[in-house]
Amino acid sequence: MRNQLSQITRLVHFFFFDLVWFLAVWGREDWLWLTALSVVALYASAWRYLWARRYMLITLIGVGLLAEYLMVAMGAIRFTGTDLLPAWLILLWLGFAAMALVVFTWLKGRYVLAFIAGVIFGPITYFAGVGLGAAERLTSPMLMAVGYSLIWGLLMLLVVRMVALGQDKEQRYV
Repeated sequence: MRNQLSQITRLVHFFFFDLVWFLAVWGREDWLWLTALSVVALYASAWRYLWARRYMLITLIGVGLLAEYLMVAMGAIRFTGTDLLPAWLILLWLGFAAMALVVFTWLKGRYVLAFIAGVIFGPITYFAGVGLGAAERLTSPMLMAVGYSLIWGLLMLLVVRMVALGQDKEQRYV
């Protein structure tokens, strides 16, 4: 039963994060309150699990926001409505970190697959965001894709390492 619940929890988190992404990127400031409420619900649905990994969460959120800031500072992208990082993007990172540590447990030890997934799917989300008007691309599509591919490949390696550390910690206390 525990394994089935775990699979259900992962599916719920995956689909719920898709809602968070949509609310944040498409709704931006207009739906900020609903995005925040959705992020709270995401955390509440696995609060014990996430609390045990709070330092990993903080690290992942910090690294992700730093990567976003660097892309803005290097002139690759500008998010609509600000020269820095908008509130909806910060909420998006809060949601992503929670989702990643719950959903991507199946990637434990699969570093190459995680890296490839980051390289492919990371930039797609930014191009989708640009298409929805959440950001403006300030460089060539190729340069932006390469930048976000590298960032997301590395971020996914970090996620897989964190997942492995979290599961190893659990095994010691069982």
